Amino acid sequence: MTRSTRLWGLISPRWVRGLLMGALVAMISTSSTGCGISYVFRNIAPFHPTGWSFPWPILPSQQQRLEEDMQREERDRVPILDPVPGEFAPQPCLDPPSEEEVWAKVPHFRPGWPGLYEVQRNDVKILIEKIGEKVDPCKIIPLAGPCQLIHCHYKCTVFFLEAYWSDYPIPFNHRKDRIEVVYLDKDYLRRCGGPAKATIQ
Repeated sequence: MTRSTRLWGLISPRWVRGLLMGALVAMISTSSTGCGISYVFRNIAPFHPTGWSFPWPILPSQQQRLEEDMQREERDRVPILDPVPGEFAPQPCLDPPSEEEVWAKVPHFRPGWPGLYEVQRNDVKILIEKIGEKVDPCKIIPLAGPCQLIHCHYKCTVFFLEAYWSDYPIPFNHRKDRIEVVYLDKDYLRRCGGPAKATIQ
């Protein structure tokens, strides 16, 4: 008969050893690589299946889309201005749309394939005209209080030079002057002024 060379000693179940080894690996990996437990648990999502939130790299296109969404949310907020009493009240529409807002409304185009067929828009000029304004009567608006809604309508004419060219298989170059007309509405709220203060004589 042969005798086993197994060392006799304190024997623990296999699942206990696996659990301890997993805890040891998790502790070492989270404490020595810069992703500490405090960082991991800082952004826990309560509805996430595991409850963990790890940093994950994203593509540049996704980052650009997220930044554009944040800028659009910031831009689309309706501002609430303070009232200007009496004859010193300014004109209702004094804030025309910016060139960035106008250019974002121009229909997009496909830039094509580099070398085969490319499209560019150059020499952009923008003409902004106010075509109408309307001031609604004072009303109670939730989360804003007594305000007037002011509607501003603008006509934006965009002049640009659109260039088409290709290098292969048949080289050609074509330029065309184009005009795009965009209509924009900018609305904002202005608080209603209270009654005039009584003067004591």
